[in-house]
Amino acid sequence: MADTTSDYFDALGRRGHDPALRRASGTVAIEVANGRSRRRWLVTIDKGDISVARTGGPADVTLRADEPVFSSLASGRTSALAAVLRGTITVTGDPRLLVLFRRLLPGPPKRRRRR
Repeated sequence: MADTTSDYFDALGRRGHDPALRRASGTVAIEVANGRSRRRWLVTIDKGDISVARTGGPADVTLRADEPVFSSLASGRTSALAAVLRGTITVTGDPRLLVLFRRLLPGPPKRRRRR
């Protein structure tokens, strides 16, 4: 069974540099809950250079979500802003960095036109 969340962070860690974030620096902690277990990733952005670690440590902003919700974000099926407004994810810390982190999430899947 594919783990969309882990696959997303693996791909993000390989991304290396994102020119759209060349003016951004900070850390984003993402905590994903699945029942009683929690997984945590720390995404560091340093002037567009992106690194991902499975460690604790301080973060400028923390995003918390249940596994199905984050999986939906990581696959592009759900918008991060919509999830915040619905209260399905919680955010603590500097929300400006979360706005920048949204750029690292995929957009909605393309729909095929019916003929």
